[in-house]
Amino acid sequence: MTATVRRRHPARPWLAAAAGGLVLVIAAAVWHLTLGAVRVPAGEVIGALTGHASTPGEMIVVDIRLPRVLVALAVGAALAAAGVVMQGVTGNPLAAPDLLGVTAGASFAVVLALTVVPRLAEVSTIALALCGAAAAGCAVLALAGRSKGSGLRENRLILGGVTVSALLLSLTQGLIIFHENNAESVVYWLVGGVNLSQWREAWTILPVALAGIAGCLAMASRLNVLALGEEMARSLGQRVALVRLCGAALVILISGACVAVAGPIGFVGLVVPHMARRLVGSDHVRLLPVSALFGGALLVLADAVSHFVNPPNEVPAGVVTALLGAPYFVWLARRDRKSA
Repeated sequence: MTATVRRRHPARPWLAAAAGGLVLVIAAAVWHLTLGAVRVPAGEVIGALTGHASTPGEMIVVDIRLPRVLVALAVGAALAAAGVVMQGVTGNPLAAPDLLGVTAGASFAVVLALTVVPRLAEVSTIALALCGAAAAGCAVLALAGRSKGSGLRENRLILGGVTVSALLLSLTQGLIIFHENNAESVVYWLVGGVNLSQWREAWTILPVALAGIAGCLAMASRLNVLALGEEMARSLGQRVALVRLCGAALVILISGACVAVAGPIGFVGLVVPHMARRLVGSDHVRLLPVSALFGGALLVLADAVSHFVNPPNEVPAGVVTALLGAPYFVWLARRDRKSA
């Protein structure tokens, strides 16, 4: 018999947070679409989104800027949802999607192709990133897998992820050092950003992001039970190892796809779940959709702010998220240490 346990939280704050997140997404998207070398008034942006693009400004919005905004929205929402699941299955409030080594695996596969076999990268960078992410994730799961009858435990999952990430990041840096002639083509991508996103990337990430977020929502009630503690979850009929395995697989799929189209963007999966949790509580049924909304809004805003960091050049969104997320991470770690 499996019980569904939810932490009660008033409905109005949750609805207000969800509505606020939706408004923030729309406002951030419209503002982003007005920015660029050619400024497009908000009226033309709305006209381009609601009708046929006829003016040059409207065509710029639809053909160039809209896919970039959609990729940022999808990647941010998916990474935030993956962060909630990662923190839920590990029981670690400082966990993030890249904890499983997925980001490092995808980055290593792409850099390996770009520096050693450039023609291979031209075939399908997305396929390379997904294969690298899956391989790294499987390696972590193997390291954290069953041993002497014990299940998939969060401490071994974290240790395996840190080990694999450190190894792959070192190998990636070695490839860049020993192949300096091809390094320029990968350094910009390694920072993480959606600057070069087109409709091909948008159509690639949107289905994966929607499917991944739907999978995370399907796990919400099980994550609530797991939050009560491993022993309590088992007594309620929860198959703890299976839930952690399914959660890890979801994180691998989401993170691998996001890295494939936008590079390794950090801190979104770590920072956003904590911000949303302070607004709506720990009920994953409410936390996941609110986190997805705020994650999408955050990355769209970060990409918009990138226009102003070093004008007239654009800075990758990964730099902006790092500038915003690093101080919050330090504060979060200090608070967690004081409460321990």
